[in-house]
Amino acid sequence: MPICPVCSTESFAVAVPVERLEAECRIREAFVSGRLTRPARPEELKDLTDFFHGEKADLLECCNCTLLLRNEHELPPAQEYSEDKYDPGLMERLYPRYLDAFRRKAQPYRSLLPGGAKILEVGSHYGAFLQTATEWGWQAEGVDVGKDTSRFAKSKGFTVHTAALEQCEFPDQSFDGVFIWNCFEQIDDPRPTLQACRRIVKSNGILVVRTPNGLFYSICQKLLRDPGLQSGTKEFLVEALGYNNLLGFPYLYGHSRATLERLIEPYGFSFSGVLNSELLTLPLPQNPSWVEQEERAINTEMRLLANSLIADNSGAVAGPWIELWFRTQ
Repeated sequence: MPICPVCSTESFAVAVPVERLEAECRIREAFVSGRLTRPARPEELKDLTDFFHGEKADLLECCNCTLLLRNEHELPPAQEYSEDKYDPGLMERLYPRYLDAFRRKAQPYRSLLPGGAKILEVGSHYGAFLQTATEWGWQAEGVDVGKDTSRFAKSKGFTVHTAALEQCEFPDQSFDGVFIWNCFEQIDDPRPTLQACRRIVKSNGILVVRTPNGLFYSICQKLLRDPGLQSGTKEFLVEALGYNNLLGFPYLYGHSRATLERLIEPYGFSFSGVLNSELLTLPLPQNPSWVEQEERAINTEMRLLANSLIADNSGAVAGPWIELWFRTQ
């Protein structure tokens, strides 16, 4: 039985059994196929139906803190994430879409740091946020273990260290901010990463973490199991999961606001803000206008629904993805 990285307990319950998760993967394949204008080449299915965490698995829930954990039933591939192959032509086509998504994040993030701030992105991927941060007047560097993605970002002129953060040996307090947009949920043991973040972030600096929202996924699972659910509502929930890359839950962990705060604050960070969010962009090799319009409409409805799903004053957030930022104490 695994150990929860948030609360260190070993008590888990099965939240989604393997058969249901496999059925969801088939739904995901149909969802993607229905939005392609031609059959996709294998290399074009990366992060669509081909994921690093794609083996047969069930989804567990920590009985103490409610963290979701993907429990693989098969041995992981011998090839590590650093060796994942990405098609250069597809990266070039997707880059403007990621760039647009990050530029839309100017509010609230641009005001969190002054001009000239030095920032580090952990999991810098294609480099779109590095370009955005530069446009905001910051000095940006990236860290990414992926060889193909790092090579692509470097070709754009960005400084990217092809290694894990803990291996980079940055000087103490060398950055005003660290951003972990899209990989925190895939880090097997996030604690060394958080230790490294605290060491390299200056006093009153920021840490931004963005992850898929385990609470949103759990709510959708509960609704979809309701035999009285109307077909239109079911279709909407499946599309919301599909456009947010959550069908089959291809992530190691499903955090919530509560688990992220509980995990991160002991490392010397103080919670400062939170946002409901959604997938930056569904990385389809083509993006027909009807798909773009449907995705926009689904996410608009999800923002409205996320604000009403939680009726109490717990402070929980229920968007498909969540973004939290912290200040160093």
